[in-house]
Amino acid sequence: MEKISRKEQLLKELQDLEDLNTEGIEETKEDNEPLEHIDEPLQADKKDTKKAVKEKKPRTAKQIEAFEKARQTREKNALARKQMRDEEAIAIRKQVEDKLVKKAIAVKKKQIKQQAVLDEISDDDTPLEEVEKIATRSVTKTRLKREVSKDFPAPPPPAQEPVTPKYYFL
Repeated sequence: MEKISRKEQLLKELQDLEDLNTEGIEETKEDNEPLEHIDEPLQADKKDTKKAVKEKKPRTAKQIEAFEKARQTREKNALARKQMRDEEAIAIRKQVEDKLVKKAIAVKKKQIKQQAVLDEISDDDTPLEEVEKIATRSVTKTRLKREVSKDFPAPPPPAQEPVTPKYYFL
């Protein structure tokens, strides 16, 4: 019974406090003032309870000089890295351009050879058998060159699986 009476007592106190709060709110509504000022003292109390922020120790002249020196070194290194990247990019572009030129030359040579074969064949007085020989000759030469260049060394034979020892227990 004591617990119930304690509960009832606490509920009664809570109701009394709520009645006091509602009376204070009604008064502020009558004054047409905002309700925010009610919480202000509570917030001010919270700010006072916070620990004061410790001020930073000022830097010495040597520390400032060392920091400036480090900043200059960092900028110098950044410029050096940028120059290296630019040089590498230029080198890569040059390699790609060289490969492109070589490929273009190869394509142009191929076109010239094909045109020469067509010019040989286009003569009206050449017999059909010679035309076929010329056509097969040019095709077989290019095929042979491709096959020779594409020969890769044979892959090594697969490794044998290691034999696991067998154990006999007596």
